[in-house]
Amino acid sequence: MAIADEVDDAGAALPLEQRLLALSRTDGPLDAVRASSPDCEPGCITPSEATQMAFAAGEGQSRAGRFILDIRGGGQSMSGSLEELFFVSSHQDYAELGTLTIAITPDALYNLLRRARVCGAREFRPGQIDVKGCREDVNFDVNMFTMMQRLGNRRIVVDGEVRLQWIDSRFGTPRPMANKRGENEPGYYQVWVRVDDADQVIFVHDN
Repeated sequence: MAIADEVDDAGAALPLEQRLLALSRTDGPLDAVRASSPDCEPGCITPSEATQMAFAAGEGQSRAGRFILDIRGGGQSMSGSLEELFFVSSHQDYAELGTLTIAITPDALYNLLRRARVCGAREFRPGQIDVKGCREDVNFDVNMFTMMQRLGNRRIVVDGEVRLQWIDSRFGTPRPMANKRGENEPGYYQVWVRVDDADQVIFVHDN
């Protein structure tokens, strides 16, 4: 059962505060990595911790930090209200409470994808060890397919500011919630870190 859908013994939905407190148990693998990774020596924040930070800060506020996540999902903005942005997230279901979304500008994504090396197995020869050869490929289109092909399942560290981003939708968590703009439509908050410069992103274990 997803955290977003947790209920108490009586079958009632748990309050948001209780769900936020319960999120920390979902970050076990990242907890282990950040304890030993040189990239996390300054201190890394997991997706559940980022979610707790953003909600504690409140709408319109942000908190700076270094964030670590495994890329499990991605997307691209389809409306002008969100600008032209690409997204990678810590959960495949981007509306699940506890998901950290990295919002990336097209220019930053292009430079990031240039750094995401394309790897493939070298030609196999009997008696030789099969290794992977990696190269930097600069000839590609910036689109969601290329993004997920190169970034999907990668572990990254991102320097930036985490904040709440309101999404108008009938789906998501917390729900239902009155639209903050008074349009009487339900929606939910995503937790965002924006990337305007590819140098904000570090690939973990990229060697």
